[in-house]
Amino acid sequence: MKRLKKRSTAALVLVLAAVLSVFGGGGWKLRQERAAAETVFYEGSAGFSVYNDLLELREAGYNLLRISESVGGADEEQRAAASAWARLDEAKTPEAYAAAYQELSQAVAALDNALTVENAALPDGWTRQLRSFDEYASHLRFDSYYDEKTAAYNRLLDDPLTGLVGRLTGCGEMPRFSEGR
Repeated sequence: MKRLKKRSTAALVLVLAAVLSVFGGGGWKLRQERAAAETVFYEGSAGFSVYNDLLELREAGYNLLRISESVGGADEEQRAAASAWARLDEAKTPEAYAAAYQELSQAVAALDNALTVENAALPDGWTRQLRSFDEYASHLRFDSYYDEKTAAYNRLLDDPLTGLVGRLTGCGEMPRFSEGR
């Protein structure tokens, strides 16, 4: 009890309590905001979500891979697209989905360019699947509901103290898919 009567010990206890309050309370609030943004990622609005669009995009990407195998050629681009597709298939978090989506989009574009150069006429299925792939990619870029929720969450992290709390509690920035990132 003598120690608690010392000013330096009391000040240390006060600082420790303040730090725990900021990190505990701030971390809890950030986790709540992030959970709300993740719910929008997976559930969306009125049945439309980023997650569903990514699943459809994954399906179209798979179909493009199968068609490209039947056409032949562009082996390096096929391997890159297959690798990117596997990463999208294995993704579990919004960050992993966003990174895999970017990689798959670039790989599919490279595969399309390579196949178009090597083959004068690609099967109709290729065009349909590529159109479907592009349509779901477009849905991702223009999903304002998810984008607004994520932008609001990410703005919280712009504050230096909140950003520090976020990094220390594992509540980092969430990915956005919109054109005006």
